[in-house]
Amino acid sequence: MKNLLGSKGASKNLIALAIAVIGILVIASVAYTNGFFENNQNQNENENVLSANEISEKVINFINENILQGQANASLIEIVEENGLYKVKIKIGEEEFDSYVTKDGKLLFPQVIDIENSSSVPEEENEEIVSTIGNFLISKDEICREDGKPIIYFFGSEGCPHCVWEHPIIEKVAEDFDGYILFHNNMNSSTDTDIFQKYSTGGVPTLVLGCKYYRVGSGQSNGEEGESNILTALICKLTDGQPSNVCEKVQDLIEQIQ
Repeated sequence: MKNLLGSKGASKNLIALAIAVIGILVIASVAYTNGFFENNQNQNENENVLSANEISEKVINFINENILQGQANASLIEIVEENGLYKVKIKIGEEEFDSYVTKDGKLLFPQVIDIENSSSVPEEENEEIVSTIGNFLISKDEICREDGKPIIYFFGSEGCPHCVWEHPIIEKVAEDFDGYILFHNNMNSSTDTDIFQKYSTGGVPTLVLGCKYYRVGSGQSNGEEGESNILTALICKLTDGQPSNVCEKVQDLIEQIQ
């Protein structure tokens, strides 16, 4: 069982997802200290203790609805009492993580470290993960090209509702860059597995834009127009602002890209 820090054998992209979840959950645990899982302040100490079922339901709902928002899905493996807290084992994508929650449900501790047996995190796992608009992660790789044109990859399945939502948006955006990019449309396809394995956690939809910007999950929280504009701006960054009639419409977003 892994904790939210990952393990030495985990891939770079799985670590990226874990660290991203850690960062957001740590912020959320502080921000929601006084509001997360609210209880009546007039209840006595015993009444403030939530059942394991109540804790697990609210933790999973909180992560899925407020944190992941369709980018991935968290599910419960088990919840047990340990060291005066609830220990919650959560699965996100193909990875499993251990977290702790206070019995009154007010504090969530997503990062679990055994201070007696822990060792330093390997240098590669300690690399800073940088994200940009649309929750895309930024790789340190060179832009991948074919015939001098950036390659845009989409991976999805018709059995995945988030893929079905995302697919027509990226298709339409790719059409706007006809002649400037090459679009590898891997809907229900097993091609480009090397790219998928490198930039995806194993979940779909996965978008890889020129091997520079990548994201696992849909952009439904952005809305169709917002997602279209974000994808357009990121691709414009790869094509040096061409075609100009397309890119000038999202210049404000292009300026926000790191």
